[in-house]
Amino acid sequence: MKLIIFLSKLEVMGLNSQILRLKSLFGGTVCGILVSLATGLVENGPKFGLPELKHYGFPLVWRVTDLNGPTEYMLANFAIDTAFWIAICFSAFFILEKIVLPKLEISVDYRAFFFPLVLFVPLGLVIDFVHEFGHAVWGTAVGGRLAYMKVTFLEIYPRFALTSQFVLGYVSFEGLTGSNYGVFLLGGALTTNIVAWVMALILLKMNLGNRTRIALNVLGLFGIFDLPFYVVFPQIGLQHWIFLGGCQPEPLLGARMMGIPDPIFYLMVVLTTFGLIFLYFKPLREKTAKIMKMLLARYLYVIR
Repeated sequence: MKLIIFLSKLEVMGLNSQILRLKSLFGGTVCGILVSLATGLVENGPKFGLPELKHYGFPLVWRVTDLNGPTEYMLANFAIDTAFWIAICFSAFFILEKIVLPKLEISVDYRAFFFPLVLFVPLGLVIDFVHEFGHAVWGTAVGGRLAYMKVTFLEIYPRFALTSQFVLGYVSFEGLTGSNYGVFLLGGALTTNIVAWVMALILLKMNLGNRTRIALNVLGLFGIFDLPFYVVFPQIGLQHWIFLGGCQPEPLLGARMMGIPDPIFYLMVVLTTFGLIFLYFKPLREKTAKIMKMLLARYLYVIR
């Protein structure tokens, strides 16, 4: 009888192990394909080359755009890149499921995981548009004239058209100088930060469905980190979103043009970022509330 029970346990363990591998394989495959496609937006060209040619893809270049011709796709390189990223993602999923999560006694709901992952790119593009639209609004508000606006492959102004060249976001104005130009520069990240605060208030005050809450959380997270990432990353040699976006600390430069001292601006960025993180992460709020109650109880006990 004990032997039968032991064999049954072995069969269950073997089945669980097989399910774990299938989960990791599925998750790694989906994640690897998405990452490989995303690298098609990351420039990976030679430092010295023809300026009209732009190379994209990592680790191998699989998309080459030409200002004077059509875009070239190298499918063999894309297949190699995809296999590389699938292997990386599969290993990460397997280690996470097999080693890290069991030690932490945490289980992962893959359906809950993949829904935000699916929303990541479209909502990232939404916040990208909000950022550039913010530049346009603030630039117009201080008396400038919009000259050009583009988001990803879509040219929005002066004509509405699809293009072959990818730019995460670009807006140019005429007639802006000094502090007004500073408002224009700061306006993009300031707008996404305001949107993040609005999303936080909606999540706190309204009773929403689970998927709606997830979507607003993902959108809000982009809004939270748009400002600090744009301030910090370009100063250490990275781009706005590490591999994508501007190479200059645009909000910081705008604040300087407006006459805001660096220490005050940095303090504002830190306060608004941590304030938003506090609002978006319920466990952090609950833990903070417990600590505050403990401190208050100790204080009341001491003064007695």
